Amino acid sequence: MLSFTAPRTPPWLVVKAGSTIAPGERLTLGRQASLIVPRLYLSNMFTARDRTQLIDLGVTHILSVMEEAPKMPQGLGLRTLHVPIRDEVGADILAYLEETTEWIKAALAENDTNTVLVHCVVGMSRSATVVCAYVIATTNMTALDAIGFVTSKRPVVSPNIGFRKQLEQYYLRIHPDAPKSQSPKLHPSAFTQSGARNADPPDDIDACCDIRESRGVTQDYRCTSFSDQ
Repeated sequence: MLSFTAPRTPPWLVVKAGSTIAPGERLTLGRQASLIVPRLYLSNMFTARDRTQLIDLGVTHILSVMEEAPKMPQGLGLRTLHVPIRDEVGADILAYLEETTEWIKAALAENDTNTVLVHCVVGMSRSATVVCAYVIATTNMTALDAIGFVTSKRPVVSPNIGFRKQLEQYYLRIHPDAPKSQSPKLHPSAFTQSGARNADPPDDIDACCDIRESRGVTQDYRCTSFSDQ
């Protein structure tokens, strides 16, 4: 079960829980980091590239879940892992979940100060799925429970339908002896929380966000390859 000492973090950097969001505030949340469990944050790619925020959050490890890994700030000693995947219903994210979960677990277990940031473009579908998988693997939560838990910490979270189904498969892989009643099939109404907008924008959003320099990534950022800056 999860048991960590919560880090001291400037409150303005952290997304509020759903119950504390004021009307009209939801649209701004994607710009901030969300503390899911102590020392594990979920965010968008802008936070992952923001030197000041990374330092303030105490981030030591960054897991990028998008086609091309963005260029990270240099000189911070960051350890990185890149999962090259599109946010599509048919994308096989299940193939990566064991590796990403073990990477997060190893980072947090190494010492009491390591802090992991998981991100995609918005921090809504791909990276959220990776974080949900970690929650499933380290608690007794089902896929549906994990999605609900992560969403309670970051209200913009909404994995696409294919990823949600793969989280169900991951739960059964991690908990093969669990009664079927503990792994309910997701009802269609659970597949989206805000109409059809249950997926991250395409990665080419960077074309209008001035991060085109990230196109020069090297093989060191590819999945199963780790980097110490």
